[in-house]
Parts: sequence; structure tokens; C-alpha cells
Amino acid sequence: MRHRPITLPLCGLLAAFTLIGGCTSSSTSGGFDTPAPSTSPPVTDAATTSTTVADGPTTATVPTTAPPAGSCPGAAGIPAGADIGTTIHGDVDGDLHDDTITEYSLGGVPHVHSTLFTGGQSDAVVQIGFADHVSISFEDFDHSAGAANPPPVAVLAIGATKAGTADFTFLTNNIHYCIEPWHRATGEMFVGRIAQDGPYEGLLCDGAAGSVHYLLTSAEPDGAGHLTVTETAIHHNFTRIDFDAPLPTQTVTDNAANHHLYGDISNCAHAPLFP
Repeated sequence: MRHRPITLPLCGLLAAFTLIGGCTSSSTSGGFDTPAPSTSPPVTDAATTSTTVADGPTTATVPTTAPPAGSCPGAAGIPAGADIGTTIHGDVDGDLHDDTITEYSLGGVPHVHSTLFTGGQSDAVVQIGFADHVSISFEDFDHSAGAANPPPVAVLAIGATKAGTADFTFLTNNIHYCIEPWHRATGEMFVGRIAQDGPYEGLLCDGAAGSVHYLLTSAEPDGAGHLTVTETAIHHNFTRIDFDAPLPTQTVTDNAANHHLYGDISNCAHAPLFP
């Protein structure tokens, strides 16, 4: 798995998650904002490229007031008749106690249910992909090495689509301790894309200075043996995803290694989908 160094970008931060584009003109590709390719960029190997991401806060302050009983969707628990899928355990509310996250399907619709260590429950519909269920795992999205109190983890949900592709989103608690999928500033649910069928799209994690930076990636073949790569760092404010200004485009060799680097989950806690 390739792990690339981080340096500070010229494009400045916003705050949280879409695909990388240029800092000026942009076009839309694969559901994310991507930049117009820079003129005659140098051709490089992925191993020699460097991602530039500025350090900065990636999470809002953990809420300190518990919500009123029954204030979240799903507060009564998982419905009878639900088809239970995966259950995982981790600290999603920052109280240093493991909480229980359960994926289930009801009427063919995937859900993610949270039961906090304190007893509070909440539920979210996560209708991504083509299947009745989604897979769930944890990502240490707001990782801070040496922090006295480790930040809460995020839930990564992945929905299967056609062969060689998948959709994904993240879930965290809102200010009322209710689990929710991330949404864009305009209100719609954020859905990321993993694609091995070109243009290649993925999720790339880069670590530096005690932090982990998550980037949406896209690599488009130019028909001449190269890929034009765009990357966008993402952050979140509770359940709202924010996107950094896109990094400058780069040109790399069109080969299998770069297809996997930019068209899969790379260097994150979750293993690649298409190794």
C-alpha cells in the first residue's frame, strides 16, 4: 500500500468531503467537484508524488449535554422483523466507552443503528448501493496522536454497486447524539464513489504530524498512457462534510498500481475493496 508524504497546499482549506479539483475553474465528474487539469503537468510515478494538505481542526467539539430521552430517530431500538447484519463496537461519542453500532435491513432498506454506552439509541437510513445491506467499519477520521482523550471514531458505510465499483458515506453523531450520515452544506446526503472502471475514483488516507488526512481521489486516463489525478481533502463539522480547496492536478503513469491507489480505498483503516 503506498503512503505519500504531506506538505502544505497552496489552495487553502474549507472544512470537510468531495473530490479534489483545481483552485480556479472546475467541472463536475463522478458526482464530485473536480478541477480543470493544469496545462502540461509533469508526468510522475505515484511513488514520487507528494500530497499537500494543510493541518487544521477536523472535528467539532464533542457535545456535552445528553439529548432528551426518545429525541432521536430509532430511540426505541431496532424494529422487530429487522434482518440484522454486522455489529461493531467503538467509541462514537467521545466518552472513552465503546458504543454498539449495528447494521440491519428493514423492508430491503439498509439502516445503521447506534446504542451508546449510556443507553441512548438512534437510527439512520443509509440507502447507498444496490443491496439490502451495507457493510460498516470504523475510521479514526479525527485521529490526533498523543491526545489525552482520543476523538470519537466515524462509521464508514459501503454499499455494493456494479462489479468493480461501490458507494460509501460516513456517519457520526449530530449535536444531539443521534447518528446520521454526513450531508453536504446544501443538505443532501454525501455519497462517495469507489470505481475501478475508469475514471478511477477512491478514498485515500495520508498521515502526517500525528493526523490522518482523508482525500477523495479521481484519476482520468488521457489515452496517451497517463492519468490526470485530482484530490480533495475532506473534513466534517459533526455530520456536515466540508471540502478543502482542491489540490493541483498531477499526471502519473497509467498502470495497475495507480489504478488501485486512486481507484480504491488506500492506506485507510478499511482494507482495499479491489486488491
